Parts: sequence; structure tokens; C-alpha cells
Amino acid sequence: MKIEEAKTVLDWLAEYRGAVGEERALEPAAFAEWLQMQAEEPSVSPAPPPDGLISMHFGFMANYAAFYARRLFRHSDIYSMTDWAFLATLQQVGAMKKSALIQHNILEKSSGTEVLKRLLKQGFIEEQPDPGDRRAKQVRLTEAGKSAVNEANAKVFPMGKVVTGNLTSAEKQTLLGLLQKLHRFHGPIFKEYSEEELADLLAGDG
Repeated sequence: MKIEEAKTVLDWLAEYRGAVGEERALEPAAFAEWLQMQAEEPSVSPAPPPDGLISMHFGFMANYAAFYARRLFRHSDIYSMTDWAFLATLQQVGAMKKSALIQHNILEKSSGTEVLKRLLKQGFIEEQPDPGDRRAKQVRLTEAGKSAVNEANAKVFPMGKVVTGNLTSAEKQTLLGLLQKLHRFHGPIFKEYSEEELADLLAGDG
């Protein structure tokens, strides 16, 4: 037997003694059974990196918010949280180009266009020429849109307290600051990166 192997056996024996106690006589069969049990125990996987866990929990939070919103808008003329966000943006900012409104709410063009079509069909927004660009159109709230978003605001703002859960006021401020920092980081990527640049970034080359 090699010296290294002998040391390994002695280490196993020390672990065995720690598990069963020093008083118990060494019984080869019992020691062999204990060794077999150690070999069959599943290996402990290393803890996942925090970046992955943070991304996962962001997904969880988005799903929780959507879960509450579906119930909030179940009996409302507004279809979803995204529809409300478009209307609330127009309420705060005023008339906007379609593309600017879509980007402001962090949606890709195809998804944002569907939201605009739905809001136009419902009569919540209307189109008008863009004064600074003849090729573009702006959208603005109609009176029906103003009424709908005001009614929804009365429900959405209390829902925010549910989403933030049991965080203290200080924790909310800390979280808000961190989310705003991440928003400033991701905003330019969302607006400016090409598909090739995104592929490089997601592959870890960015």
C-alpha cells in the first residue's frame, strides 16, 4: 500500500470515529458499510453564481407582478400592465412619437406596435402628424384614455405596495437606487446595440 493510500484510509477512519464515537469497537463490516454510504451520497453542487440568481429572481418578480396585474385588470377596460404603462406615459409626457413611446416602455417594435393597435382600436389613444417629422406620427390620449388611465391608477398604485412586500422604507429606497442604476446601464444597450453586438455581449465577449 502506498503512503498516500494509507493516509486516506486513516482519514476515513478518523471520520468514521467522529460519526460513531470513540467508544465503539472497530468492526470491519460496520466500517465497510459506512464507507459504502459515503460513496453513495450525492456530491454537493457548487452554489450558482450570484449573477444567475439575481437574473432568476428578476424573472420571479416580473411573474409575481404579472400575476397581480392579471387580477387587477380582469374587470377593467385596460388589457394589461403594459397597456396601462403606455397610457400612463402619455398622461405624464403628452403626445409622443410611436417609436419613442415603445422604446420608453422597453418593448421591441413588434410587441409595442400590437399594444398601440389595441389602444387605438379601444379609442384610448389617437394619431396625429408629428410636427417635426412628416414621415412619423404621434399618439396622444383621448378623453376615453384619460378616464381609463385615471381609473386604473387608483388600482395600480396600491398594487405597488403589494409588489414591494415586506421591505422597509430604507430597503425600498436602496432597491430603487439599484434598479435605476441598472436601468441606466441597460438603456443604451437596448436602444443602440445591433444584433451582432448583442450576440457578442450575451456570449461574454462584450
